[in-house]
Amino acid sequence: MKINLQKFLLAIAILYAILGMYFMYGLPIGAGDEGVFISDLNYINQYGWIEAIKKGISVPHAILVYPLSLVFEPYFALRLLNIILLIVLYCYFLYRNKASLTFFFYLTFFIGTCKVFFIGTNDSLFILCLAIFFNEIHQFNLGKRWKQSLALSVLIVCVFTRALVVMYLPALIICFLFLYKIKGFSKKGYLLPIITFILFMVINVPAIQSNGRLSYDKKNPPENVNVNWAQRQYLAQLLVNEGKLSSHQHPSFKATQEYVDENGEDSLPRTLFEGILFNPKLTLIEFFKDALDIFKYGTRQLGLILIIVLVFLAHNFYKKKIFNFENSIPLALLITIFVFSLVIISFIELRWFVAIFIATIAFYTYLEQTDKISKWISKLNVAVTFLLMIYGFIKIIPLI
Repeated sequence: MKINLQKFLLAIAILYAILGMYFMYGLPIGAGDEGVFISDLNYINQYGWIEAIKKGISVPHAILVYPLSLVFEPYFALRLLNIILLIVLYCYFLYRNKASLTFFFYLTFFIGTCKVFFIGTNDSLFILCLAIFFNEIHQFNLGKRWKQSLALSVLIVCVFTRALVVMYLPALIICFLFLYKIKGFSKKGYLLPIITFILFMVINVPAIQSNGRLSYDKKNPPENVNVNWAQRQYLAQLLVNEGKLSSHQHPSFKATQEYVDENGEDSLPRTLFEGILFNPKLTLIEFFKDALDIFKYGTRQLGLILIIVLVFLAHNFYKKKIFNFENSIPLALLITIFVFSLVIISFIELRWFVAIFIATIAFYTYLEQTDKISKWISKLNVAVTFLLMIYGFIKIIPLI
C-alpha cells in the first residue's frame, strides 16, 4: 500500500476503534465480568489484601489497578488501566517490531472489533503479556534475538493473572520446543523471571494455604447451590441443542442446580476437561461447530489473515518444512484453535484468542513484507478488511 493510503486506512481504523470504545463505555457500569473486578476492589478495601487473596482475585491485575482505584471510582480505574495497557501494547510493537502503518491498521481494526480493551476486566493484562511472549517468539522468525528476560517475565505474570493460561499450554510447549531445537535460551535471561515468579508465589501464599491453589478471580455461584461454572456451561449447550435456550446464553445457577437434583450428581461434568469424555459424540459435534465459529467470527475480526496464515502453514507442511521456526506462530495459532474447540463444549468467546490473534497479525505483516504471499492477496485482504470496517460502522452507529 502507498503511504497515503496506509495513513487513510489507519485513520479510519482509529475512528472505528474510538466508536467501539464509545459504545462499550455507554454500557451499564459493571456489565458482564466487569462487575466481578469492581467487587474484588471493594473486597480489598473492606477486608484487606490477605482475605481478598484467600477469596480469589487476579493478583497482578489487582496490584496494577488498586492505586488507580484510590483516585478514581473502581469501574473507571479498571477501564483506565486497560487503556494504559493498550497504549503499552502499541508502544511495544512500535519499538520492538518497528511496525508499519499496515500492521497498525490491521491491529487497530481488530482492537475496535473485539473491544476487549474497553471494559474493566483483567483480560487486557493477560492479553498484553501473552501477546508480548508470542511476539518475542516471532522475533526469532525475523532472525533477531528474542528478549528472553522480558518474554519469560511477562509469561509468568500471565500465569498468575488468569487460569485460562492452561488452555494455551500446548501452544506454549510448541514454542519452547522450537526454541530448544535452535538453542535459543541464554543463561543470562533468567534473573528477572525468577524474581517475578518468587514474588507472585509469596503473594499467593494465603491462597495456597487456604485453598491449595493460586489466587484467581472467580465468578462464584450463590451460596445455596452446589454446582459450578463448568456444569452451568455444559448444561447451556445441552439446552441450546434442545432448542430450550438461545445460543450464547446460560441457564441460571438455580436452573443448573435443579437439573442436577432431578437427574443426579453425575448428570453434568464438574470440570471442563471432564466434559471432553463425558459424551464423546457431543464433544466431536461441538468440536467442529466451535472450530467453524472461530473461523467465522475470526474472519470478522481479522479479515482474511486467519485463513491466509493457516494456508501458509499447510503449504509449509506440504513442502515438508515442518520444523522450520517460521511455523512457530501459525502452529501455535492452529493448536490454540484446536484446544479451545475440543475443551469448550458450550459457545466460544473470541476474547480468549485475542493474544494469539495479535501475534498472527504480526506474522501476517511479516509475510507481506517478505513477499511470501502474492501482492494481490494482500490487496484483497485490505479490501475485505475495509469492507468489514464499513459494515462495522453501519452496525455500531445506530447503537450509539
